[in-house]
Amino acid sequence: MPRRKKQKEKTSKKGSFKFGRVLLWLLLLFLFLYLIYFLFNVLTVKTVDVAFEDSASQNLFSRRKNNLEKTLVVIEESVGGRSRIVGVYAYLQNRSKKSELLIYLPGGIYYSGLEEKFGNEIPVSSFRYAGDFLQKGKGVEYAVWQMNQLLGFKSDMYIYLSSDATKVVREMSGNGEINFEGINGINEFTKALSWHRMFSSAKQLADLDGKIYSNIPFYTSRLALESLQGNEKKYKRSVLDLSDKKYLKDGKLLTGEEIKVLNTKEYDKSLDSVLSSVLDRNLENERVRVEVYNGSALSGVAYSFGRKITNSGCNVVRYENAPNVVEKTLVYVPDVESFKTAYSVVSDVIPVDFDLVEGRPDFMTTGDIVVILGKNIKSMYSF
Repeated sequence: MPRRKKQKEKTSKKGSFKFGRVLLWLLLLFLFLYLIYFLFNVLTVKTVDVAFEDSASQNLFSRRKNNLEKTLVVIEESVGGRSRIVGVYAYLQNRSKKSELLIYLPGGIYYSGLEEKFGNEIPVSSFRYAGDFLQKGKGVEYAVWQMNQLLGFKSDMYIYLSSDATKVVREMSGNGEINFEGINGINEFTKALSWHRMFSSAKQLADLDGKIYSNIPFYTSRLALESLQGNEKKYKRSVLDLSDKKYLKDGKLLTGEEIKVLNTKEYDKSLDSVLSSVLDRNLENERVRVEVYNGSALSGVAYSFGRKITNSGCNVVRYENAPNVVEKTLVYVPDVESFKTAYSVVSDVIPVDFDLVEGRPDFMTTGDIVVILGKNIKSMYSF
């Protein structure tokens, strides 16, 4: 009897072991199939590029390939049934220098220079709404373009997280009270869209399809958002927080409401003090001097373009009116080979066709590169 009992126990143990192995293999198979399902959902979530046309892309984004990568991230929320921008982040990184710069712009700040079209300065939060008001369906494109004007440089990549996208992310995280505003708003968003949350909510990933505007795929966008947190790479980081009172000046709307307006000159000054940390070394070594002249008959464009060239890393030593109005923009470079990198920066800032002249204009100049803006730059102000 004892022997039979032992044999039964052995048979029972062997049966339990086999059942356990089968259960383990089924579990592993389930995890493998779920991983395939998760990866499929991640790779098939589509982002929408608002600048699919060549002309729009040239106007909005940098075409230069260099060590400095610039990513623009916009977070939008729905407030009172209307979408508004709550935070803008410009992330500049130079991998060869192991250096990065993060610029934060809150949605509540007003931007001057738009009074002619809207009667008042308008807040960053309303950029998309303003764009749709001017041209239906162009709201996101207009918002990105205005951010270029405000920051004074073009980005290589953009990630516009619409209010519909932030709503889905809140649902995935299970926390409707997450605050996406403030300089740490991007960290909160990235945590809410963490890889383990996406894995556990793979089915809901499909709800993000078409709700994120970007010129890069969704999975690349998610990796880019990780970089903004700056907690993995040991890069030297500089931060410009434009909610700081030193970047703000008092203003007043026609209604009498007091507002805070971005002081672009103060911002430009701070940007200039930290930009060298992320600039391409070739551009630094050229030490170029640029002059910008307005021959377009439009007011204020020499300063506007000069500012963009400066904020892109070149030294603009003069900007003023040209002696004559010209039809097409001209760029004079006596020695293109010596200023090859700087020339690529200047040409990238100008979003219209121009003629390159290897020489100097017929009036007195001292710059290494001289830009005369022609009447054809009017096409860039398409809104």
